[in-house]
Amino acid sequence: MSDSWKSIPLRKDAELLRKETYSYQVGSESYQIELFETMTDKFYAIGTPTTSDQLYIYGSAVVGTPELALEQAIKKINREHDQAEIQQIGEDVHDLSDET
Repeated sequence: MSDSWKSIPLRKDAELLRKETYSYQVGSESYQIELFETMTDKFYAIGTPTTSDQLYIYGSAVVGTPELALEQAIKKINREHDQAEIQQIGEDVHDLSDET
């Protein structure tokens, strides 16, 4: 896609972003990931579940490449998914070293 949108003159108090949307499926869960690009070639990604009654937000840092932004958001989603799966299976995820 062309970068011509970056040359559009804007007000000093305005910002224009480009957004791409992705669907990410892991197990039985589905997530929408939005990838944002700034006019200064910075990227960040925000992932939200599409199958949950609660809103969770998995975001990346503002980084220099779209791949890194997507990777960071997906890693956070995967980490949360794996933790939920462990709890659902019934493994004890609590530290027992404090118990006497």
